[in-house]
Formats: sequence, structure tokens, C-alpha cells
Amino acid sequence: MKNIFTLLTALLLLASCASNKTVSQTTVETTTKNGSTTTKTTTVTAKKATEQMAFLNRVADNQLTAKNIVASADFRLQAGNKDLSCDGKIAMRRNEIIRLQLLLPIIRTEIARVDFTPDYVLLVDRYHKEYIKAEYKDVSFLADNGISFYSLQSLFWNELFLPGEHNLGEQQLKKLACDLAAMATSVPVSYKSGKIAYSWDINKSTAEIQTADIVYKSARDGESSLHWTYDNFKQVGGKAFPLTQQFTVKTGVTGKQQTAQLSVRMSSPKTSSDWDVKTELSPKYKRIEAQDILKKLLSIQ
Repeated sequence: MKNIFTLLTALLLLASCASNKTVSQTTVETTTKNGSTTTKTTTVTAKKATEQMAFLNRVADNQLTAKNIVASADFRLQAGNKDLSCDGKIAMRRNEIIRLQLLLPIIRTEIARVDFTPDYVLLVDRYHKEYIKAEYKDVSFLADNGISFYSLQSLFWNELFLPGEHNLGEQQLKKLACDLAAMATSVPVSYKSGKIAYSWDINKSTAEIQTADIVYKSARDGESSLHWTYDNFKQVGGKAFPLTQQFTVKTGVTGKQQTAQLSVRMSSPKTSSDWDVKTELSPKYKRIEAQDILKKLLSIQ
């Protein structure tokens, strides 16, 4: 069980690439006419814009209407020379919490958990009776990359998102570039400005998100990337939801290039609301400073 807390802290590193930095986008194109070069704002025809919005609305309509998702889960972390697996549970309540619980085999007793909430991250190691509770701004590598609970929530829930936005209405969807002309079975959708780029690969026939990618370029730490894949779509609350998710992070945020991959295979999903979002800890638990996360992270290599 000594690697359990390492697994939890690695989840923070994976999430740190999900940036919520506020950015703006102005797309320009350069054309040559009669030997002169001009730059203008890119526009699309009314027909093309209508087709793009129709497709993006199909994607948005795939969003689960259920407020809760609760499922059994198998976790597998691969990082450096480590390959760790653990039984567990995942419980999510929209706009309130994402909870990952790690369980002992057979007896299914919780050994550790991580709670992502809009205000803080809580990591609990029940084996050693230790915990970390920190606001996102208090963990330097999270703050530097601008992690947002809401972008992380969208990734787990298989949804489109924009940095700094909690919900995507039609005005927000218009900011996304959508290439319906792509000669493939999937449609690339993207949003880009400055140092950060978001992209999704979406099934053309079902409008289901198949992959999500985030790339952030830092002058200090180099390029960080997050690649998230979705598979095994099943009906949950009347909507298709991917029970298999895998995310791979590559980053130099710790001072050297590191790669970690977490696979989550869910089963028996329910939409039950009969569970508490608040984690209560007894005085026996020792609090660890947030910055110690990095030291624990380095132990996985």
C-alpha cells in the first residue's frame, strides 16, 4: 500500500495540464491578390456557420442530464518504471465534486481518496492517516498551469469546454473552430490562442467526443500536454457515457520531462444521489503541506 498515495498525487499532476487561463482568439488569414498581401479577419459563409453550429449543438446535446454518476472502477497508473493497479470507485456530482476512491482488494475497504471540488483539492491516505487539503492557488504547479475544476469536470464527463466558462451556450460554441470538411469519420474541433491550444476529435455520425487534447507552452517549463481518450460508451441516465477513459500527461513542470498515464475502467454505473459530497476526517489524521506533493510525485520515477 505504500504506493497508494503516490497514485493519488499523480492524479494532481495529470489534472494540472487542464488549464483555465482566460484567453481570447482572433483568427486571421493572409491572402494575395494582384500581387499584394493583405490580412483580414477570417469569416465563414452563413451556410457553413449554420452547419458547424448544428454539429456543435449535437455534441452539446449529448451532455448527460443526470446530476450524479457513481460507478465501480479499476485504476491503472503507468509512470516511469512503475505500473500500479487498484480497485476503486468514482463518484461525481455536477458542479460539486469529482471523487476517486481506492479500495483494498476482496474486502473493498477504502484505503485512499481524492476529492476535486470547485474550491479545493483533498487527498486522503487512510493507510498512513495523512491528508492534503489545498486551494488550487496554493499548489504552485497547479496555479502556474491554471487548473480549473470545471475544465476537469468536462473532461471526466466527456464534454466540450472553454477556459473560464462553467457552461457552454451558443455564444460560447461559436468560438470553437469546427472542420466539417475533414475527409474522415471524425470531426476535429479546436480552440487556440497564444500559449495554449485545445482540440477534440468527435465522431461524425454519433457526435460523441473520442479524444481531447490540451497543449500548454511555458517559457519556464517547456511544453506540457494532456491526451484524454474515451471508449466503451454505454447508456447512463438515457445518454451515452464512456466507461473507459485514459489520460496521458507529458510535462516538465517538476524540472525534468515526465510522462504518466492513468486508465480508468468503470462498471455498473448508476445515477444515485444517496451519498455525501463532504469528506469528514478525525483528528487522528495528520495534515501534509501542499508543496510536499511534488516530493511524493518524484518518487514514482
